[in-house]
Amino acid sequence: MGLLSFMRELAGGGGGTSDDKLMKQELEQVRALAEAAERGEQPTSTPLGPKIRRHYLFTGTVQGVGFRWTATNLASSVGATGWIRNERDGSVTAEIQGIREQVDAVIDGLDRYYNGRRFMGGFRIERAYDVATVPEEYDFKPVY
Repeated sequence: MGLLSFMRELAGGGGGTSDDKLMKQELEQVRALAEAAERGEQPTSTPLGPKIRRHYLFTGTVQGVGFRWTATNLASSVGATGWIRNERDGSVTAEIQGIREQVDAVIDGLDRYYNGRRFMGGFRIERAYDVATVPEEYDFKPVY
């Protein structure tokens, strides 16, 4: 399975149980919110809940393994916004914004990919805390 297929699977592709159908409905609502953001609409709350923004510090095997690229693609696939950056000490810092499920989907996807069987070293979340949301932010991108 390639990375793109893997991310599609994480984003809701799969079986036909009622949980899968509910997840697909929620994902469609998240995608609709992302499309609204692209049009310049920026609600502070959604039918799925209020927006949050979480600051993360990741350590472990996080540089030189496509961590920022994977996080960017996962965030974009679920409509989360924010940024991610390599730090000089070998760690990675990120801020992820969206409804809680969007933020959790990015972290869960990273955990499945990097802490699963593929990478022996994996990563740890050294710090995670809420910060103020950023209005009129429309994408997730690596910063340098």
